[in-house]
Amino acid sequence: MSNKAKTPPIPLIPKNRLETLADGIFAIAMTLLVLSIEVPNLPGNLTSSLFMEYTLYTLIPQIFVYVLSFVLLASFWLTHQIFFVIKRTDTKLLWINIFWLMSIAIVPFSTSMVGKYGGFQLSQIIFDINMMIIGILFYINWNYATSQELIIEQVMPYADKIKKSFLVIPLLAVMAIIISFIIPYGSILVFILIPTMFTLIIYSRRHNS
Repeated sequence: MSNKAKTPPIPLIPKNRLETLADGIFAIAMTLLVLSIEVPNLPGNLTSSLFMEYTLYTLIPQIFVYVLSFVLLASFWLTHQIFFVIKRTDTKLLWINIFWLMSIAIVPFSTSMVGKYGGFQLSQIIFDINMMIIGILFYINWNYATSQELIIEQVMPYADKIKKSFLVIPLLAVMAIIISFIIPYGSILVFILIPTMFTLIIYSRRHNS
C-alpha cells in the first residue's frame, strides 16, 4: 500500500456567491447607463428651432443608444441566468466570470462614447469591441463549464447546440465593425438583433414546451 497522502480536492465555491456578484454588477452597470444622456447647456437666447435641432441631432441618438444598451444588458443578464444551470463551480470558472463581468461593467463607458461621438468610427468600434469581448467570454464561460461537467445532467445533451449559439454575439460584433466603415451609426443597429433573437428563442421554447 502506498503511504502517499491523497491530494486534497480543489475547494468548491458556492454558486450563489457568483450569482450575487453578477446581479450586483448588472444592477450598477444598468443604472450608470443613464449618465450617457447629457443634460444640455444651451444658450440663454434659446429658440424653438435651436432646441429642435439639438433634440434631433444630439439628444435622440443618445437616448436611442441608452435604450439599446439597457436592453442588451438585460438580455445578457437573462441569458446568464438561463445558461448558468450549474451544480457547482470552481476557482477557474469564477475568474472567467469575473473577467466577463468586467466587460459588462465597461458598457456604460462604451455607451457614453458612442452616444456622444457616434458619428466617429472609433467610438463605434470601441462599442463593437466591448460587445465582442462580452460574447467571447460568454462562449469561454460555457465551454469551460461543460468541459468540466459543472452543468446539471439534464442540460448536457444540449450543451454543444447552446455553445454554438453563443458565437452569435462575436460574429455580430465583427459584422458591426465592418459596417462601421460604411454607414455611420450602422454598426450600432446590428446589435438590435441580439435582444430580438433572444426574444424569439424564449418564445419558441415556451411554444414548444
